[in-house]
Amino acid sequence: MKNVLVLAAHPDDETLGCGGTLHRLSEEGYNIGLITFTNGEGARGTTDKNRNTSLDDVSNILGISNFTYGDFPDNAMDSVPMLDICKFLEYNLTFDPDIIFTHFENDLNIDHQIVARATWTVFRPQMGKSHEIYSYYVPSSTDYNPTSYFDGDTYFKLNSSNVNAKSEALFVYDGEMREYPHTRSYDNVDNLMKVWGSEVGVEYAEKFKSIRSLR
Repeated sequence: MKNVLVLAAHPDDETLGCGGTLHRLSEEGYNIGLITFTNGEGARGTTDKNRNTSLDDVSNILGISNFTYGDFPDNAMDSVPMLDICKFLEYNLTFDPDIIFTHFENDLNIDHQIVARATWTVFRPQMGKSHEIYSYYVPSSTDYNPTSYFDGDTYFKLNSSNVNAKSEALFVYDGEMREYPHTRSYDNVDNLMKVWGSEVGVEYAEKFKSIRSLR
């Protein structure tokens, strides 16, 4: 059994970025762990909301085996020393991952940038380790940086069951979704999977940027 680790600054990033792929890998027998870093709500001035409470439902839908979450400041992770973030990540590792999904380093969102840097730091090349690391695309963040381009190069083929599971998990976060043509809408998320699929000759896919892969 291979281990997959998903790192998400905010609860919902994991579903937006790689929800269909997680469902596929779970069906194939992979052990999947998820770590989120903030509650996804603090920047809005709310004190009674915490999107991490949705992770039980999302995990059941996508086949995530276990999850844990931090309480770093939402949309202000740059106010925390990188060392503290890396220590949190290391402390909460329950297995040595074969595959790691993390944020794209040039997302507009600062928390996404910080999580990407923490990933590279904790999982820097070491003797005897062969982690595959991929960055995922988050609509309304990866595409909102006008000076950056998501140069994805790796595709995971999805079937209709994987696509439906991603949509079902997104519905758990329905309050975060927007009306089309907003990029974080159900229609656009579905369209992205179709476009990425067409790029490689399949009906649906999710696209990632390969950061490191040892073969």
